[in-house]
Amino acid sequence: MYQKAKVSYNFENDIFVGRPLSREYDSSFQIGDFIFDLDKKKNVNGIELLNASKVFGIPKIFLKNMISGKLEIVVSKEFIRLEIQIKSKVRNEDKITSLSIERVRPEFVNPTELHLAIA
Repeated sequence: MYQKAKVSYNFENDIFVGRPLSREYDSSFQIGDFIFDLDKKKNVNGIELLNASKVFGIPKIFLKNMISGKLEIVVSKEFIRLEIQIKSKVRNEDKITSLSIERVRPEFVNPTELHLAIA
């Protein structure tokens, strides 16, 4: 069910990026701090999250020290639902942080599901 993902965090610019290891890229669109990547069929196949630490409500160090997690994007006929869960190692303790967001789906995006494993 979950594809392996390429996930990175740019500490300096506070940008979280998640996408499948193998994917096609055609274009992107932005809703607030979220940039969704699309393939040629207009299916969502990746995400960039600007101001990530503020959106998650956590210190940047938690994102920098990510060790695992999962990312789910579900695009239905009405909405886009994004759920991200990350596990970080901070001061030798595991910390789990979750983010769940739902937005109205733009007309040009096809219903799809993307399930990524962060490892």
